[in-house]
Amino acid sequence: MPSSLIELPDAGIMLAHGPQAVDLLHAQLTQELRDWPEATARMAALCTPQGRMLADFLLWREADGAIALLLDVELLEPTLKRLRMFILRLKCTLDDARGQRRVYGLLEDADAACVLPGGELPVWGTRAEGAVTAIRLPDAPGQRRTLLVAAQALDAWEPVAGLPRATQDAWRLAEVRAGIGHIGPATVQQFVPQMLNYEVLGAVDFHKGCYPGQEIVARTQYRGSIKRRTFVVQGEQAMRAGDEVFSAADPGQPCGLLVGAAPSPEGGWEGLAELKLEAAAQDALHLGAATGPRLRLGSLPYELPTAG
Repeated sequence: MPSSLIELPDAGIMLAHGPQAVDLLHAQLTQELRDWPEATARMAALCTPQGRMLADFLLWREADGAIALLLDVELLEPTLKRLRMFILRLKCTLDDARGQRRVYGLLEDADAACVLPGGELPVWGTRAEGAVTAIRLPDAPGQRRTLLVAAQALDAWEPVAGLPRATQDAWRLAEVRAGIGHIGPATVQQFVPQMLNYEVLGAVDFHKGCYPGQEIVARTQYRGSIKRRTFVVQGEQAMRAGDEVFSAADPGQPCGLLVGAAPSPEGGWEGLAELKLEAAAQDALHLGAATGPRLRLGSLPYELPTAG
């Protein structure tokens, strides 16, 4: 697959500043942030007290010590408002940084040499490349994925200046193939983290202290009550986040929900769908109704735990 650079205007960024910024985020998110290795990024979720995801984040440290949080831009304002409620007397601030950062996705052939001057990063590794922060993400099959964040447009940045530009659909497709789903306006409060395989992806720490929804998330994990998971699905018709999925074996009610999707250059569409495990096992899935367009199960690039 040829390398390409993709601007991501749908990516919103918040910045947490101050000596107690880690304390604030550690207390509110599913991720361990007090014992956080240098030069690494982490995924996390913000949940309701009922364990339902309000937003998900990619977090990394900036050069000045601030913590950057990347999320769906349409969820930035309500999420910022919610997190600010818990600052109270903590010595920290949370700011909307949309106007201060440009976000790009870099897709490269997994077998090709990395175009970044410092070479290939390990997955979840971060590095400052001059004024650009590079964050290595989990691969899609055959593709190396790196996020690039800068204060200015990267049109003249020499390492990527000659690369062809691609659309956001190419990045969305790579995310689908990497098996990483995100919360957007159509899916707020629809999932507990395990439904999106977030504990498999390392976005949930089960040994940290309390956070909103922690009891539900932990109970789901340790009582073996994970009955729904996210899978790759493929179909001929357009799919969008929030679309319902039905099983021919139980046509009276939906068995799942589309998390995200993108058109495939090979034809048709590919998406991530949160499904009842029993429906996924039967593999008789349809989009929108039990008589709707047929959906086929694809392959995740990681293994799911065996249902207990």
